[in-house]
Amino acid sequence: MGQIVKLDVLTGLRPGEVVECARLLADRDTYQAYYNEERQCLEHYRFPKIFLRQTKKCYLSFITADMLEQTLSPLGEKVPSHNAISKMCQRRGITCDLRYCRKIHATYLHKEGIPTEIIDAVQGRTPVSIFARHYYRPSLDYKDKILCATIKLMREIAV
Repeated sequence: MGQIVKLDVLTGLRPGEVVECARLLADRDTYQAYYNEERQCLEHYRFPKIFLRQTKKCYLSFITADMLEQTLSPLGEKVPSHNAISKMCQRRGITCDLRYCRKIHATYLHKEGIPTEIIDAVQGRTPVSIFARHYYRPSLDYKDKILCATIKLMREIAV
């Protein structure tokens, strides 16, 4: 179950989304359609019923294949539900709120110099300002900056 938490910290997905993400990655058939090795990203938009909702949308998460292998290989094909993770932690006296994983991800990216507009876009938040919504166009190297920051984060949380 800790692997789900680690995946959540690395991707910044919402708790329900990270469980679905792990399920899609555990299935070899959907893995091929979901993870784009060339772009080094999870293409959430390919599964709109799961990741694209009325107010909450998540299109991409940048992560390397090595990070996915390290995170998901111990998990196997059996992916626990969000509720199962919460209940197991509760029984063991561990406070576990998967929403904090999303906060850790965003804070770490910000600490590494990623603009807040990019963090909002990666985490699926619609920008409020007119500038961010209509005029802001990020530099094309933001993927590399996010991957670099995520690699550093992976090193820090490696157990």
